Amino acid sequence: MLCLLCGVVAAVMAGSCSDDSPSAYGDKTDGCVTIAHLKTLARGLSTTINHDLTIEGYVVANDLFGEYYKSIVLCDGSGGIEISVDCDDTARRFPVAARVVVHCSSLALGDYGGAMVLGAQPTGEYIVDRIAEKDIDRYFVIDRSVAQNIEPQRVTIPELTPSQINNYVVIEDVTFGSQAGEAWCERDTLTGDYLTTDRVLTDRDGNSIVVRIDSRCLYAFEPVPSGYGSVAAVVDYFDGAYLLRIVNRKVLF
Repeated sequence: MLCLLCGVVAAVMAGSCSDDSPSAYGDKTDGCVTIAHLKTLARGLSTTINHDLTIEGYVVANDLFGEYYKSIVLCDGSGGIEISVDCDDTARRFPVAARVVVHCSSLALGDYGGAMVLGAQPTGEYIVDRIAEKDIDRYFVIDRSVAQNIEPQRVTIPELTPSQINNYVVIEDVTFGSQAGEAWCERDTLTGDYLTTDRVLTDRDGNSIVVRIDSRCLYAFEPVPSGYGSVAAVVDYFDGAYLLRIVNRKVLF
């Protein structure tokens, strides 16, 4: 059985913990814990997990459309976390909506500007390394037979909070304004290669948020849509600012 806070995935995605402090979860050091609990174990830039802990959740992001490179995002009823995996085909190994158990012992939590990433213990300049492809079966149990219809949590731009970092959300009635019609990703003027590009999404009250488009995404050359619509994305965060990363090409205008 999943240690999710809700039994129905739609409800799971809509829920989040209101208190992410260590005192909210106690000192549990083994067994199945929520993603929100796991995040509270982070101390500094990189923290090795020395306890026999597992998390369970559903895949909401992978490389199916090139939006996440060598990483996935897993969500449960308490929130979400990005997991760094040295795999060139995460869409096949970790399909969207698959249920995944992660054995966290000996892995590491990294703090990238306020957003937590789970990965292998660092061996060099990075605060976490990618989990080697040969170790996927060691750390992950992937159940593709229980795929659910995962519904994102409906939020507005002003409603974003730290508990929603790496959570799967949808923001409605928003526009890309004057950027409509441009390609999602700009090109390098010298090489012609696509560049990771920030677009700006604005609601009718003037609140705005950056939408970051990876240069590897399969629709980098397509035009940014016009008018008002909705965007389903994972909430990211870096150095005091929220941003969105579109997942599964869910841009409805």
